[in-house]
Amino acid sequence: MELKALLFEEWGLQPTHISPIEEGLINHTWLVRTTTANFILQKINAHVFNEPALLQLQLEGFSKAVILPKLIPLQFLPTKAGTTCFAFENQYYRLVAAITPSRTLNSVTVENSKLAAAALLEFHAALGQIDAQHWKAPISGFLDVGLRLKVYQDTIRNIDSDRKLKASSAIKLLEDNWTFLTDWQDFLEKAPKVLIHADPKLGNFLFHPNGNQVRALIDWDTIQLGSPFYDYGDMMRSYCSFGEDVPEGKPLFREEIFEVLLETFQLDEVKIFTAACGVILVQALRFLTDYLQNDIYYKVKDEQHNLRRALNQLRLAEELKQYWFTTRKPTR
Repeated sequence: MELKALLFEEWGLQPTHISPIEEGLINHTWLVRTTTANFILQKINAHVFNEPALLQLQLEGFSKAVILPKLIPLQFLPTKAGTTCFAFENQYYRLVAAITPSRTLNSVTVENSKLAAAALLEFHAALGQIDAQHWKAPISGFLDVGLRLKVYQDTIRNIDSDRKLKASSAIKLLEDNWTFLTDWQDFLEKAPKVLIHADPKLGNFLFHPNGNQVRALIDWDTIQLGSPFYDYGDMMRSYCSFGEDVPEGKPLFREEIFEVLLETFQLDEVKIFTAACGVILVQALRFLTDYLQNDIYYKVKDEQHNLRRALNQLRLAEELKQYWFTTRKPTR
């Protein structure tokens, strides 16, 4: 169905402009402008989220129940039929009120990072007030490191392709770090489980245009039971990197951001290092597995994109480890 027709027939909107938002790796997202307000339209990836209607039902309930003193919760707009998830030919759409004024940041300062860490702590506090007794994980095994390792190992055993040869250096780097992955697996298996965001990357924090305030933590699709240290580690992964396209010879890891996040979280630093290193390496493993499986999960720009992503994460892990074990550790 054409998007303008969909928006009019189901939500009664008459868009003046619809433009794609390219940052997301899984769902398809568009900014919808009308003469009176702006909205975010998303097509939920039904291959990744096996039960989109149930996912949306959970998030709608969460939106109504959550109390966020300083952050703005997502507001899902009902269709004319009264549902916030519209299904059409096995495609699932939802509409969210745009949070304005706001913007995502491509790079952050120490102060931006401190504000975002405080926002994550507020979000965790709000999650702690939600009855999670019947919460269903949106993606089976999403936080299961053992499952990620098994899928990777099965993929390596069962393929014999040109991609495997091209990925040989990444495969070696990943397997050289296997102990850090199994340490992280052991940590998560023993950790108490509470509701977490599970994807607090840089692009999911909406800042005021002046950068001096976090307005919202978005992309709630991954909310599930897990260890809060997963979120701390994933935030380290995202915020402590200069990005995907840093050339060799220039630093990728941002030491000053790492330190301000540690300072703001005020938690066991060794556990946060374990989490950061583990999350980075699991992300490398996921990119590499998807590359070897011919890009069936993540959106890519070209056939080498996932391999570059994997190598970038492996490099980030190495620079984090070097900082932790050589530069930082002897002085603390």
